[in-house]
Amino acid sequence: MMIQKHGMTNWTIGKLTIILAAGAAFAASAETGVAPLGAYTAAERRHWAFQPRRDVQPPVFADARAKAWIRTPVDAFILAGLRNAELSPAPEAARITLIRRVTYDLHGLPPTPAEMQAFVNNKSPKAYEDLIDKLLDSPRYGEQWARHWLDAVRFAESDGYEYDTHRPDAYRYRDYVISSLQNDKPYNEFIKEQLAGDEMEPKSDTLLVASGFNRLGPLRKNAGNQEVASSRTEVLTEMTNIVGASLLGVTVGCARCHDHKFDPFRQSDYYRLQGFFAQTQSNDIVIATPEEQAKYKAVVDPIETEMRKLRFSMRRASEEEKGKILARLEEIDEKMPLPLTAYHAVSDNVREMTPIHLLARGDYRNKGDSVGMRPLGILLPEGQAELPLDTVRPRTKLADWIVDPANPLTARVMVNRIWGYHFGSGIVSTPNDFGRMGTRPIHPELLDWLANQYVSGGWKMKPLHRMILLSSAYR
Repeated sequence: MMIQKHGMTNWTIGKLTIILAAGAAFAASAETGVAPLGAYTAAERRHWAFQPRRDVQPPVFADARAKAWIRTPVDAFILAGLRNAELSPAPEAARITLIRRVTYDLHGLPPTPAEMQAFVNNKSPKAYEDLIDKLLDSPRYGEQWARHWLDAVRFAESDGYEYDTHRPDAYRYRDYVISSLQNDKPYNEFIKEQLAGDEMEPKSDTLLVASGFNRLGPLRKNAGNQEVASSRTEVLTEMTNIVGASLLGVTVGCARCHDHKFDPFRQSDYYRLQGFFAQTQSNDIVIATPEEQAKYKAVVDPIETEMRKLRFSMRRASEEEKGKILARLEEIDEKMPLPLTAYHAVSDNVREMTPIHLLARGDYRNKGDSVGMRPLGILLPEGQAELPLDTVRPRTKLADWIVDPANPLTARVMVNRIWGYHFGSGIVSTPNDFGRMGTRPIHPELLDWLANQYVSGGWKMKPLHRMILLSSAYR
């Protein structure tokens, strides 16, 4: 994947420096934003999830019994915990149990009777290893693990709310996710393509579809509601909240109306994060030919004209006449063809950029200070300046910060989800909340080691699956 490079800007997380692509010198942005709101206390900064990942190593055992049980480094961490608790490992599952367990985990489906019998009868020492490789290579793997991602990012094939309009082209994003996971696309690329694919390569069909991530939330379509500002606020809220919940594993959305009650997220943090989406606008790219579009228009225009006339006539109609008009409207609506197929993408439009203000109680009518864009302050030095809202490729800046190896949240959140789907519960049992109201990791050393392996291994998911599934702990 070719990533366009721009001038460099530094945002720092604690003692670690995160290098982000930026369209202008960072120092110059200090003149455009308001002063930082709300200092962070030492106690807030000490929370485990906001600390840099530690460089831990697997425990070493000298006794032969331990060495025989340890198949992957995961086992060394688990065995150390068991021995500290004066416990012993459980016996290995029966082969028929093992093939059912791993096939359900990777495919979401049971193995066939023939597959179970073949595995039970396979005496090769590599039988289980070969089974895992076969399951990971199957298209069923991409479909099953795409389900987990689609759940995390609130994917749906309709708009929600009263009309719940069908999204006929939603399958394009779904198929993008399946293909990406099946081909083991590096997670850092996967995130960047979804947050900012249109900024990276605006002519790439694949990346335009990926950018539909920003449009997955519910969308209110009400012809009688003329409060455009209200609708725009809700769209920006959806884009902002999902970054916290799905990518960073924090409940930053709670700071929309006021400072977070438990975590160190100020209301200013929330709206500065929202600032990365100020330029973002819907961009439906119709892929029909001119002839197909003309044919569609010839069918739709007369229908829409008649529907407008009927709605206008409702104003002075009697109750009896209104019933007949409504029946006619429903009859005509049935004749309306499906929309032309399109990519539901996004694009930047600085001319239609939404000014970002702190909103009292999240109400667009109660505007406070205006803010620029900036990542979460708890992960930055005190008083770090903002970038102006008209910065070029803003979502790319956000994506670069999220996937920087020094970001303490991103890798931890994803490896915790992977662990949780295999073992039934994550090392952190609240996968979408690494904040103070979430649970602490039951094995922080293992979590950091897995996250470090994930990053150093090129953000590849399949090697992580393999390491976990081959372990004695999983067996």
